[in-house]
Amino acid sequence: MTVPSYPLVLPSSPSVATQEWSLSRAVGITESPFTYSQQVSEYLGCRWIAVVTLPPMKRDEAGAWTVFFSQLHGRRGTFLLGDADAKTIQGSATGTMLVNGAHAIGVYSVAVDGLGASITNAFKKGDYVQFGSGATSKLHIITDDINTNASGQATLQIEPPLKTALTDNSTVIYENTKCVMRMDTGELGWKSNENSVYGFSFACSEAI
Repeated sequence: MTVPSYPLVLPSSPSVATQEWSLSRAVGITESPFTYSQQVSEYLGCRWIAVVTLPPMKRDEAGAWTVFFSQLHGRRGTFLLGDADAKTIQGSATGTMLVNGAHAIGVYSVAVDGLGASITNAFKKGDYVQFGSGATSKLHIITDDINTNASGQATLQIEPPLKTALTDNSTVIYENTKCVMRMDTGELGWKSNENSVYGFSFACSEAI
């Protein structure tokens, strides 16, 4: 037996019933007990957190999920996960989007090219982009509506800031975007009833 190759890919069905997404940030706050004045320090630490519930399913579909949970080996393994309600963009971007120039960790804007020319609302705020792939996948949300110029170039405004440096001409994914996640607990299981109907839910955080 060999250890599974991570990150794993989620079973394709059924679709998610409910999901909760949030960003957890490393922010330190000190407050005076006398004046209540505050000092705030923000650090680079920022990660996605998700809680996912799957719809009830019969054993023929549940088998793929029981195997998925088993192969994670508790919190050792990782998997790819994205916002199930945002697999496609709201905007009308076309083309193969590439990073335009090198970008350092911590920046909130990324220059791109390779898109269709002069597209209004190529991306709309709330769309996602993914930098990297497989084990290097990083998920970011676009914070402003984005238009392209006559050369198919644009500058994306993103949250959270870049966690890894980007190189020129690296591909940017904008459909079915994902990041690498790890379960919040090593006790991974499921429940079923007398009708062989299974239920699954799990909480996970981005693997940094």
